[in-house]
Amino acid sequence: MGLLECSDTYWKFAGQCTECGHCTGACDSLTQAEMTLGQIAKAMIEAERTAETREDLRMNIAMNPQLVQAVRGCFFCTSCKNTCFAHNDVCDLIYHARVDFQNLDLIARGDWSSVLVDEEWDIFTAYRAIHGIGYDDLIRHDDGDCEVAFFPGCSLAAYGPELMREIFETVEALGGKTTLVDHCCGSPLKSAGFFDRAEALCDRISDEVAASGAKRVVCVCPGCANAMASTLGRRGVEVEVETLSSYLLAHGFEPKRKELPQTPLYLSKSCQDRDGSYLRDTCELLGVAPDVPKIFHGCCGAGGGVSAFDPNRQAQQADSKMSFAEDGSTVVTMCPTCTYTYAYRLMSAPRDLANKHYTELLFENQFDWDLVFYQLNSMWSGEYGPWLASVLG
Repeated sequence: MGLLECSDTYWKFAGQCTECGHCTGACDSLTQAEMTLGQIAKAMIEAERTAETREDLRMNIAMNPQLVQAVRGCFFCTSCKNTCFAHNDVCDLIYHARVDFQNLDLIARGDWSSVLVDEEWDIFTAYRAIHGIGYDDLIRHDDGDCEVAFFPGCSLAAYGPELMREIFETVEALGGKTTLVDHCCGSPLKSAGFFDRAEALCDRISDEVAASGAKRVVCVCPGCANAMASTLGRRGVEVEVETLSSYLLAHGFEPKRKELPQTPLYLSKSCQDRDGSYLRDTCELLGVAPDVPKIFHGCCGAGGGVSAFDPNRQAQQADSKMSFAEDGSTVVTMCPTCTYTYAYRLMSAPRDLANKHYTELLFENQFDWDLVFYQLNSMWSGEYGPWLASVLG
């Protein structure tokens, strides 16, 4: 094997990409780097070809700022894939490039140390432990007689515990005995270049779902749904994966909050909602008119670990997506991480916008982002600060 673990992937892309440039025009990161996907692959191959040692290879890549920008600046939003006539799997290329970046120590430890979500402590589990958020009463993986496995995702489980419990109770009331899957789907691991560890985490979740006897997995986040559908399919586990919107629609759910906000609504599509089905189901669930404005335009800014590489670009991306909403309106998100990202950006750069996850328009409990950000900050400066620095540093 050569110096690059993933060289086969680069050779595949170098042969498949026609370098038509459509992907470059669709992606700000590729535009900044002035590279097509094929050129990224060829740059990785060239870096290996001219290197004799691992350190040579590391220096070859590090001294190519366009290549580093293209690989580290990717949100994994697939905007480039949507424009590719050859339907090349863009994420496959960048994920593998990040594996090699990780192997070559080109991704600093501080960029990923707090999101090792396959270990005991990460930013989400630490937050829950420090602030007394637990769900032992809802985890029934070993019972073998569950109907549903509910997968809220890390942001909802950590930052909206009351809302999470209300949704869980509703899912169980509608569909039968339910177990909680309170893990992360592994997306931060893939972003950091730990692809194998992300797959192993999803495999472990798959085993827990199988042990619970659940016939379906209901996911709040479309990214979690994609990860679980891929894992269960790869492992031959015959369990249906469904988004929460689809599940609530199919079971005749009646919203607990009877009135939508009086402000104009702008529904923000998640980039992981590839075919837009989650957005369509959510519109139907909310009972909004088909002509309610939709915000597309890629990632919210949270994807791909870009914030660790270029915090300004994350802010720019969040601003860009929210720019489609008029002042005095409410941005309605599909993914809780999008909700978190917009809330953080609006705290840093206030605007006359309300920001809600769509479940907040259906259920009584709400996110309290002022409290969440206060508690996140106080974790580092309070009595738990030294411990937190030791386990996440």
